[in-house]
Amino acid sequence: MDIIQPGPASFHIDLAGYEGATAANRRKSDRERLLVAILRDFCIIVFGILLPIYFLLYDMPPVFSVQLPAIKGLDMPVSVAAAPRSPLSISPAFNATLHASNRRATGRCYHNGEALVSYAGFTIATGRVPGFCVPGKGDGEIQFPASADGVGVPEHVLKRMARERRAGATQLDVEVRLFRRDDRSNRPTWIWCGLRMDATTQPANVAPCTVLGLQNWFSTNLYG
Repeated sequence: MDIIQPGPASFHIDLAGYEGATAANRRKSDRERLLVAILRDFCIIVFGILLPIYFLLYDMPPVFSVQLPAIKGLDMPVSVAAAPRSPLSISPAFNATLHASNRRATGRCYHNGEALVSYAGFTIATGRVPGFCVPGKGDGEIQFPASADGVGVPEHVLKRMARERRAGATQLDVEVRLFRRDDRSNRPTWIWCGLRMDATTQPANVAPCTVLGLQNWFSTNLYG
């Protein structure tokens, strides 16, 4: 009887199994790439949303308001009849109070401030604002004088001011430029405030101010 001897083991390749494993690996790799892409896009979206909010809250300026409790020197000069058509000179003097309410958790400090008071586009007084600090989530105020000696204003403008004062509708513009000190950037902050006054004194109410953020990039010297 012939005995059949077993032959050497063959290296048979299961092509169907190999292709199946390759497809599974490809699907797994695609899922991983998709997951990475989703996480990347999510991080970009979150970063794009939170970063402006962070800088907005971090750089959020205080809420400013101003009051002019004492005003003098706005009356018509007695020499109007002598020179009815020439510019007239007045010497206004204001004692202003600037209020600041800090919305940040950290304090904010300013220094070397400048201020001017104008009417109908004419600057009638200027002044310097002393340095001051406002605590985090706190309030503060600073007083400063603004005045002018013999500033020229056309007669028709002064007559208009007198009529508006009698009617209690005189509009004064107060502009203040403050410089940052707490972050050593010396960046300017421009503030505009509109005040109404009558024939005697400024109303007791404090007038709110607007912080002109875009002016920070195009600042000029208030004194020319």
